[in-house]
Amino acid sequence: MKQLILFFIIILFSAAHAPAQELDNLKDLKRPRYEAFFPDRPKPEENQQTPNSAKANESIAIKDSSRFAGVFRGKVTVHYKGQMVNTEATLHIFPGGNEKDSHFNSYILPVDKDYLETTWKSENKNVRRSVTISGNTIYITDLIAYKHGGNSQIRTLVFSPDYSALTFLKTEFDDDNRDPATGQIIGRFVRIQ
Repeated sequence: MKQLILFFIIILFSAAHAPAQELDNLKDLKRPRYEAFFPDRPKPEENQQTPNSAKANESIAIKDSSRFAGVFRGKVTVHYKGQMVNTEATLHIFPGGNEKDSHFNSYILPVDKDYLETTWKSENKNVRRSVTISGNTIYITDLIAYKHGGNSQIRTLVFSPDYSALTFLKTEFDDDNRDPATGQIIGRFVRIQ
């Protein structure tokens, strides 16, 4: 047994420890670099801020969410309870408005900030919704409490640089004791209004 453990230790220490990005057959892959273990140290001159750059950082304004507003139509693939279905769908996105206008395919965005929390009704159940805007991406989360469980839906809407189209991803978790399920929807939408 000792010989076997010693053999594995020798193999472990004799293996090449080259990072994946330095291997020849992986050099052309695009991948994120997290720099978790050995982050690059910034140069001293990069850390120094001029008075003008400090003022610029303080006055960063949140963009108006009207750039996302519109009606979008597209094809989606739905996977729910073992079924895979392709269909068409329409999304309505608008800044501001009344929370009663919210629905599963209708989204109210914050007007002059990047986060909004609302509650709306669906089938006499309260749906708690949070909307977060980050760059050209909108994250929408719905939580519904049932008598015997709950449902959570997480949507990610990633817009094209000119906001004329979006990629849609929705993941749903339902832990109702009588009928638990998970599901996903993916799709590509284009602006029609």
